[in-house]
Amino acid sequence: MKKRLDSYRLLVVYSYMNKKLINEVREIKRKMSLPLVRKGHRGMIVPPKFSERENELLLEMLIRRSKRHPTSGGHISAPMKMNKNE
Repeated sequence: MKKRLDSYRLLVVYSYMNKKLINEVREIKRKMSLPLVRKGHRGMIVPPKFSERENELLLEMLIRRSKRHPTSGGHISAPMKMNKNE
């Protein structure tokens, strides 16, 4: 009976942690999709503010994506220019 309760407790803790992680990733995606904000007298673009935890998750998400979709150069490159004269 005790082993059964321990496995149930573990399942509850795991599902809570998973739900928290999903909410954190959802918040990161929401912040990334916010429209551009321009501030100051020069109208400079201000990036959204991310917490330390969100920065760690962003890095982890990029690393996992690069493993799933590897590029030939081994890093994320800039998009190709459409005009050959540039």
